Amino acid sequence: MSFVMIQIIHSLPVAACLMITKLKYRGFHVCCKNNDSRYLDILDDILSCNVKKLHVEKVFKCQRHTHVSLLNTPYGQFVLKVYSPQKKRLEKFAKSLFRPNDNENLIKKIDLAQTQGHTFPNDFYLLAERRTLKFARLSIMLFEYIPGPELRHLPAIPQAVIHDVKTAMQQMHEMKIISGDAHEGNFILSDNGVRIIDLSGKRCNAKRKIEDSITANIRMGIPFEAKNLREKFLRARKTKRHFKIKERTHRLHLDSLINHQNGH
Repeated sequence: MSFVMIQIIHSLPVAACLMITKLKYRGFHVCCKNNDSRYLDILDDILSCNVKKLHVEKVFKCQRHTHVSLLNTPYGQFVLKVYSPQKKRLEKFAKSLFRPNDNENLIKKIDLAQTQGHTFPNDFYLLAERRTLKFARLSIMLFEYIPGPELRHLPAIPQAVIHDVKTAMQQMHEMKIISGDAHEGNFILSDNGVRIIDLSGKRCNAKRKIEDSITANIRMGIPFEAKNLREKFLRARKTKRHFKIKERTHRLHLDSLINHQNGH
């Protein structure tokens, strides 16, 4: 395994022992946690389609631009996410020239949070991207798999869990990380408490933190009180959008049932 370039990023004082290894490998720009060769071995097997070592246990999402699956490897189970932007590619290419890489930002922030003792995020082990200049045409990401039910699968969310979700989100925002989509499918009730998955590497600002809190309030009943007109406006807009999507989904479901009954 020959590395073209290796760079260690120190984002904390030496005592914190936080390191993300950056390297160019097999045509990819790679960020790897703790310089751990296991993750590069898994990347090799993915790129080689080594079915003798890898087995897809479950597919979580399969769309044209995003594929997320539970992957069995010789080193255990991982969540594999593969993303390739299909829409607005020219616009995204232009923006990438002037903005930090969201995925690189996320892998560093999650590592920082865990180094400081936070357990809310699922760990981010490896990022491999094929790029044109700074634009990622293809992203391969390897995450920690967290066993346990998503909150959307619970009959009702207990008050104790609602409290834990609120605490986890506060810790998340303190670490300058956002969810970007704080619905009940992105929160897992694990043996070690509430964990948050599918986090966003976008810049954490006041507006995005409020939007996280509003979405969690609408979707899960997490307490949120609008403190000013701006927050009230954001809440009203989010609520309207939520019920509009819910109504459209319900209508599509009814149309599907009618077509099925009519034998179409």
